[in-house]
This record gives sequence, structure tokens and C-alpha cells, in this order.
Amino acid sequence: MELRGGFPFMGGVLALCLLCGGAAAETLPAPPPFDFAQYTQAGFLADRDALDAGFAAADPGPSRAIARLDLAEFYLAHVMLPEGRSLLGDEMPDGLIPAEQARWRAIAAGFSIMEGEGVPTGTLLPNADWANWQDYHLWAALNAITQGDAVELDGNLAGAADRLPTYPPVFVEACLPALLEGAIAVKKWPLAQRLSRDFDGYPELKSQPVYSFLIGRVAEQSHHPDKAYAAYREAAKGQDRYAQRARLALVSLGLEHGALTPDQGLSMLAEANLAWRGDRFDLQALEQRAHLGETSGHDVDALIAYGEILTRFPERPQARAAAQAADKLLKAFYAKGAAGKISLTDFADGHQRLEAYYEVRPDFQTYAEQFADRLLELGATTQAATEYRKIREALSAQRKDNPEAVSQDRMAYLALREAEALARGGQFARAAKVLETSERPADAQELNQFNALQARVLAEAGKTDAALQAKVTSHSVDHLKLQARLHWKKGDWKAATQSYRELWKKAPDDFSETDAVELLLAAYRSGDLTTARSVAEVFPRLAGREDLNKLVASLLAEPAKLSPLMDAAARDRLRKADDALEMVGSEAKRAGG
Repeated sequence: MELRGGFPFMGGVLALCLLCGGAAAETLPAPPPFDFAQYTQAGFLADRDALDAGFAAADPGPSRAIARLDLAEFYLAHVMLPEGRSLLGDEMPDGLIPAEQARWRAIAAGFSIMEGEGVPTGTLLPNADWANWQDYHLWAALNAITQGDAVELDGNLAGAADRLPTYPPVFVEACLPALLEGAIAVKKWPLAQRLSRDFDGYPELKSQPVYSFLIGRVAEQSHHPDKAYAAYREAAKGQDRYAQRARLALVSLGLEHGALTPDQGLSMLAEANLAWRGDRFDLQALEQRAHLGETSGHDVDALIAYGEILTRFPERPQARAAAQAADKLLKAFYAKGAAGKISLTDFADGHQRLEAYYEVRPDFQTYAEQFADRLLELGATTQAATEYRKIREALSAQRKDNPEAVSQDRMAYLALREAEALARGGQFARAAKVLETSERPADAQELNQFNALQARVLAEAGKTDAALQAKVTSHSVDHLKLQARLHWKKGDWKAATQSYRELWKKAPDDFSETDAVELLLAAYRSGDLTTARSVAEVFPRLAGREDLNKLVASLLAEPAKLSPLMDAAARDRLRKADDALEMVGSEAKRAGG
């Protein structure tokens, strides 16, 4: 049994409910004093055997109920709480006289108090007889500890310290640390000194972390931080919950007096969480980590602590506050990362650490996408593609549980981003595969964008026919240029001419010298000399080469209809014209068109 951390000061005085019954319970006399001293460790087996035999031999009814009480009291004296609680049961037996009813209720309350739960406050006020019960102050003080009621504890500590020595050593060892900590908490220093001296009678207890921890508390409360630090360090070497409390105290004390940096404090708290897990002191370490991380600008450390709370203590009230704090901090961290306010190394490291805790959240994939976008923005194309794929896989898993959770357009968009990342890194075959196996967007505009990228990656992958078959309905300048050059590559001069003409018309300012030359060649080869001449007319502006312009003009001035094709001179003229135009194209490309 230990003090509740922080001692929440409650309004009013605790009504010590040792009479846990109905609201209209009869007035009972005080129970007889507990005679726990009769039970010793040396006589444990003999006492238990005798009480077991008495219980087995008792007649059903009140006699057996009293024998049950005797055996339960024996277990309470030895602090064997599960055994005693199971034997006693939750319902008072019928047929007990008032004195035995009071005894049953006192023993039942004793188990609740020693288990740390305490008895409900405000159910019944103790009557005058109970206030004079010899064990009242001890159990009132212990119950006040479970409830965190400093007022009730203050009024009963002295009496508790007087009564405790009449109990068996195993019981004293269980209660002495809590009573000493209680005296420290309410600043009863003479009583605290007396209780600390009582540890001398229990060498094994004194050698455990609890003693060093409490000595550290006394030193800290007395404004001797160096002594407190030394005592806490000694206690922290142990393996029990007092050692864990000492670790937490070390961090608080070190930060308060400037002996620790926030980084050191976070490291020590992380080690504390590894050393002790599962109870409120584990949770307290996580809360300290989260608070320290957030206040010192270590967002990822704070988020990991919140994630641990949500993962390992989901039913605790602290989990709700942790979830709310994590919401705000996740949004802030990823916004800073996306805006370049933290380095990519720190952003990547933080994302990787947070993923283990938050990837199951429905909104986390949005944050992950911000990370992937930042990778792509900085040219880390392979890593960006990997992140987009992970997001797609996570959302696909969500869709299996709830098909409406993620839209078709969302899945297609992520595939588009993955393919775009791969394409930027020159991995065109992989990009094409991603788009080939992906769902198509339902939205017409997004579908057009999807198909345009698919055409580009197919083209880069060498799949010209497949690229030309992509159904792109709204032609951007880039797509028109791609389409024209694909037709050119295939030698489909008529289609190439048409695409280049459309490009020229739609974006004359973006129509490059290379585009002009290829249009000129395509038009010439398809027999569209009208288009070829129109290009030649503006070619000086595009090429800036008067000698080439004269050559082009003379070639295009040849008659459109030649003598029969079998005529060798005609064939030679065509060959020379074609060679000349090829030279024009090469010259234009070398000039940077």
C-alpha cells in the first residue's frame, strides 16, 4: 500500500466508512480490538492448520461464519489479501450478533484499505463507539492514505503510529512506509523522524529502495537537494516501485535545480519506462516525458510518450488528454516538416519513430502524405515512392474493413503520386506498372491527369503504341508535345504534323525551335508543303540562321508534284531535300531549340 501521488486535498473531512452496509444500517457497537499480534511468522503453519480445522469442523450457520471470520482475520494479519478476501466474501453471513457483524465489517474494510482501494467516503459516519475503537486511528490513517485525504490523515497519524507496534512484523513492514510518507506529506516532522527510526527494527525493509526514497523525500522537503539527490540515486538502483518513484524524483529534482538538461531528463525518463512497467508510476513517467518533451521543443519525444499512454493505458482517464494533446502536436510537427522548418533528416527520423504509434489512426496517412510530398519536393524520389506505396497499402487495409472509408479517387491519386515520384527518378517501367495495376479515378479531370502521366511514363519506358493509346481528352501543352514526338518517332508524319500544329496554335510562346524543325520535317515528309512553307516563313525568328533559312526556302520552292517516281532525278531531288531538312533539324537541336 502506498500514498496516492500528489495528495489531492479534498473539501471536508473524510467519513471513514468501516460500516459498509445499506444506508439504513442499524447502530452497531465497535468491534473488539484486532489481536493481530498473536499471529507470528514462526507460528504461521500451525495457526493456519488450526484455523482451517476449526472452520471445517464448525456447524453451518453462525458458528461457521465466526470460524470464517477467524481465518480471514489471520490472513489479514499476514497481509495475504487475495486469500483472505476470497474467503471472507462480499456478503455478510446471516445470523451474526451485532458485535460479530461489526467485526465482519471491520475486517472487510481492512481488506479494501490494504488493497489500496479504501472504503467509500460518505456512506456512513462512524458512531461514537467506533471512534473509541482501539484500532480506529490506524485504519483511519491508512484509509486516508488510499483516498489522498490529508486532513483525515493529519488527525489520525499520531494514533496510528502508537497502535502500529502492536501488529505483527509482516503487517508493520507493509504499513510503515506508507505512514512515514504520510507524515512527510503533511509535514509532521517529529512524527516522521520517529517513524523513520522504526525502520531500524526491520533491517531488510531498511535495505530496500523504499527507505532511501523516503529519506530523499525528507531531504527534499527540508531543502537539502544534494542529500535528496544522493538518496534518490541509491533508491533508483532497485527494482521495485519505490525505485521507479526515485527515478522520477531524480528527474524532477535535477531539472528544477539545473543539474539535468531536457535531453538528459528525457533519456532518464525513457529508461525509467523500460525499468518499470504497467502501473501508475509507469504512467507517471510517460506523462512527465510528454510534458518535458512538449515544453522543451522535443515534439517527437512528447508524441512517443503520448503514443505509449494511448497504447498501454487506453482505459485510463489520462488517455483522453493524451489523445487531444497528440492531435495538436502531430499537426504542428508535420506542418513544420512540410514547410521545411526542420531538416529532412529530423523529419524522416521523427516520422519513422511516430509511425509505430500512430499509423492505425485514420488521419495519420494524411500526415504521412505530407512527409512523402516533402521527400518528392527535395528530390528523394525513391524514398517518396516508397512512402506513397505504404500509404496506399495502409488505406487498402482500411477499405477491407470499411469499403466507404477511402474513395476510389483517393487511391488513384496516391498511385499517381507514387508513379510520378518513380518517373522523376527515371524508373519509368516501375511507374508504368503502378499505374497499370491501380484503380482509375472516377472524377473526369483527375482521370485525364492520370492518363496523361501514364502516357508519359509509357513513352519513357519505350512503349510508344501504348502511350499513344492513353485516353487523354484535355490536351495540355506537355501532352501535345509528347504526342507529337511519339508520332514523329513512329514516322507517322501526318499525325505528327497535326499534333505539332495544334501545339503551335495553343502555345505559340512555348513552341521551340526544335518543335518548329520537327513540324517542318513532318509536314514536308507528309506532303503538306503548305504547312511546311508557313513554318519556313517564321523560321528566321526561330532559328536565327539565315543560311539555313535560304536552304529551307529553296527546297520548299520545289514543285509540289514531281515527274514520275521512277525518274532517278526526282528521287535524287527528294533525297537531297530530306537530307537537307535533317541537317536543319540537327543544327536547330544543337543550337538549343
